[in-house]
Amino acid sequence: MYLPDYVMKTLKTLNDAGYEAYVVGGCVRDYVMGKKPNDYDICTSALPDEMEALFERTIPTGKKHGTITVLTEEPLEVTTFRKESDYEDHRHPDRVEFVSDIEIDLSRRDFTINAMAYHPDTGIIDPFDGQKDIKRKVVRCVGDARTRFEEDALRMLRAHRFCAKLAFTMDVETRDALNMNADLLKYVSVERIRDEVNQILKYNPWQIKEMTKLLEPWIPELELADKCEQVSPWHNMNVLDHILKAVMSSPVKDETVLWTLFLHDLGKPACKTTSTEGRDHFYAHPLVGKMIGKRIMRQWKFPARMQHDIPILIEYHDDSIHPSLKTIYKYRIKRGWSEELMEKWLIVRRCDLLAHSPTGQQTILKLNEFEALYRKCLKEHPMTYKDLKINGKDILENTEYRGSEIKEQLDACLTLCFYQPEMNDRDRLIQFVKR
Repeated sequence: MYLPDYVMKTLKTLNDAGYEAYVVGGCVRDYVMGKKPNDYDICTSALPDEMEALFERTIPTGKKHGTITVLTEEPLEVTTFRKESDYEDHRHPDRVEFVSDIEIDLSRRDFTINAMAYHPDTGIIDPFDGQKDIKRKVVRCVGDARTRFEEDALRMLRAHRFCAKLAFTMDVETRDALNMNADLLKYVSVERIRDEVNQILKYNPWQIKEMTKLLEPWIPELELADKCEQVSPWHNMNVLDHILKAVMSSPVKDETVLWTLFLHDLGKPACKTTSTEGRDHFYAHPLVGKMIGKRIMRQWKFPARMQHDIPILIEYHDDSIHPSLKTIYKYRIKRGWSEELMEKWLIVRRCDLLAHSPTGQQTILKLNEFEALYRKCLKEHPMTYKDLKINGKDILENTEYRGSEIKEQLDACLTLCFYQPEMNDRDRLIQFVKR
């Protein structure tokens, strides 16, 4: 296993002082899988005080729990071998005891694929068959799965995240224990839940299909969507499958786009009606979805920008597409959408259509026409005040308009110039405003 110089020097410093030291966790897993590790962690028999005495520059990142950050070419976390007990909050150990045995330290870790250590002299230490599970493509808890999840409920989401990231399946015992302990997820902060789900959406959103019960306290609509069929020429799968296919279709990993797609049709189960001909309809589902999106954004404490943009994108995700100046005007000027928001809407609209049946996908031709017209308009038509050759100061100095009237006149100028770009000239616009 290749180790960068700064990692080798840190291991050597600890070894020369008489301590055991190994790289551990994700970097060893990546090496076994044939991937280049992104970062490295070290575990050692040295105590925190002993590490601080050995290295010139350190930060006591988590000294109480045995972790010191050694400042080398790259910051390197070095942690004393330890065992943990008494997880009263189902997240953090109340007691940490330093030990001298690497295998005891590995036994406290979450999954076998993360419970391996490596040293250039000894090779891989793998007491729980992590290498075998990597070959089997299985996520399996170290020791008793139920105990692991009772200790730290976040591990249930991490299990799903590793399945999504690595394209692994979950060991049967691990899955059973997860289902038995699902209610413990309430002890995990919503920010941590949000971040794990966010990673899953980026790696492989189809993993969500295995998580509907786990996420039910916050998003009960997922379970309903998985049971909601769509008998329609426009669809050939249930609502949840359509949603996940739409997320999968995204060419970008932008979080606003991914979460909009994830939430965009969750209003459908509540709006479903079936006609006498047996066809399903979902009238007003974007508005219901918007309210669901607002709730989840607020509940899971999303950044303010996402709380603002995502409900808007959900509300208009199903708009009819007409390749016309009037439609572009409606979005960019009447509704005041930024260029960035418009770009995200175009991606959302396309991904939604790609997740329709072949019949439903035919609308993509109209979207292509609309997008081509929009790209042309971006170059030729003013869409913001900044694009105008006149500003508020010009109106103030050349007319008697004041206060809110100035904005009204700028709006009038923007409308004029959007439809007649040749009018975007300072003198012409001043004359227009005067009239």
